[in-house]
Amino acid sequence: MYGRIKHALGRGRLRGSDNKAEEEDYAAAVGNGLPMANLVRLIRQVIPTNVKISAHAKQLTHDCAVEFVGFVGGEAVECAVEQHRRTITPEDFTLAFQRLGFDDYVEPMTTYIRRYRENAPRPHAAASGLGFTEEEIEFLMSVIPELHDGAASSEEEEEEAPAAA
Repeated sequence: MYGRIKHALGRGRLRGSDNKAEEEDYAAAVGNGLPMANLVRLIRQVIPTNVKISAHAKQLTHDCAVEFVGFVGGEAVECAVEQHRRTITPEDFTLAFQRLGFDDYVEPMTTYIRRYRENAPRPHAAASGLGFTEEEIEFLMSVIPELHDGAASSEEEEEEAPAAA
């Protein structure tokens, strides 16, 4: 287990090395990806307003968060590599959480991803490689109503069928 964690956190580099300076440089480089101010803002949201946070506690929490993100990220990379992909998707992180035993996070993450995609602005049709503008697509949908209406009528039939049963 320790070897897997060590590999996922450090991707097999510098962790456990005899050179303390190399480890500190690596930790500093990795830690720069998570600004301390953002983390402190998150901490303040969950603790009472009259509680103070020591600098050591802030640094320790920051280090733990960086290690956790690296741990889960390393597993997500392995998920993508196993499927012969070079791009990590949100689903890779969901699978990583599941593989690492963080099952309580899988459903909220899946819900968040779905809602994000539902509410994300759609790219312009021409930019997506189709070569049509939104106006052209609307025109085509109005000229070919049977395709659009046919899909809607089959959905209505499916909804009515269980009600009759």
